[in-house]
Amino acid sequence: MPRYAPLIPLLSLLGACAQAPPPATDGFATLADGARLYYQRLGTGEQVVVIPMAVYLSDALAPLAEGRQLILYDPVGRGRSGPTDTARVSLDREVADLEELREALGIERMALLGWSGLGMQMAVYAMRHPDRVTRLVQVSPVPPAESIMLSAGGDTRAARVDTAAVTSLLGRHGRGDFADDPAGFCRQYNALSQPGSFADPSHLAKVPDLCEHPNEWPLNLWPYFGALLGSFRGYDWRDSIRALEIPRLVIHGREDGIPLAGAQAWVEGYPNSRLIVLSPAGHFPFLERPAEFFPAVDRFLNGEWPPEARGLP
Repeated sequence: MPRYAPLIPLLSLLGACAQAPPPATDGFATLADGARLYYQRLGTGEQVVVIPMAVYLSDALAPLAEGRQLILYDPVGRGRSGPTDTARVSLDREVADLEELREALGIERMALLGWSGLGMQMAVYAMRHPDRVTRLVQVSPVPPAESIMLSAGGDTRAARVDTAAVTSLLGRHGRGDFADDPAGFCRQYNALSQPGSFADPSHLAKVPDLCEHPNEWPLNLWPYFGALLGSFRGYDWRDSIRALEIPRLVIHGREDGIPLAGAQAWVEGYPNSRLIVLSPAGHFPFLERPAEFFPAVDRFLNGEWPPEARGLP
């Protein structure tokens, strides 16, 4: 089992809200190197909010399209974007791709929302292009320093996953049982691993079938994440965050497998950032706590701090 395989439920699995999304338009942007990047536009309004992982978040975050325009996209090699080889995959490349997409769509300034690893990645984009970003929402973000992730401990995901069944399934995969059915392996793997991302497993019903997209099959995701994570080993953005003057709202589930200490580190000592901790909630607070999540994000995007958001000195 590749060492980055357990990150798949954290970095690739997203659910859909029951509410139908507003009418959408979609298309592909062809980047300078010929890669095809899928994007979708939801809602209308002067404010533009750009969100990576369209194939997973378009339905889940559709309520935020009320009165504003959401531009959701899939990074190259993910979702409905074109496939890619691992030589192209890196944090720097994905940040550059977002800048190319912004230019292609003629967006002058935008708010950003990033979930999980993309919560960190959107912060990196904002550090490198501060004149293009108005506000940033980081949902269940990967910590701003690798050392926090490695030292925090207390990961509760394993207690919510049948690890023996996962080991057995991976063994069957290694023996070639799914050589002709990668989508079937994907569905079985996701069914076993997804409970680790939720405080309440009843919310698993909100997770769509992602395995219809070959980019999301484990045989493609494992090499992808290996290359992506390998491109920023040993990272620490805490000093760089000080240059970010835009307002930042961090939302984290108390029962998330990604440590709460990481979310706190995005906020502690940064005066223009605040934290909301939701509970019970795992890695999908927008699915488990929608009544708290959406009003808070909507208020923040409208220019006000939610009253429950707290700064950390």
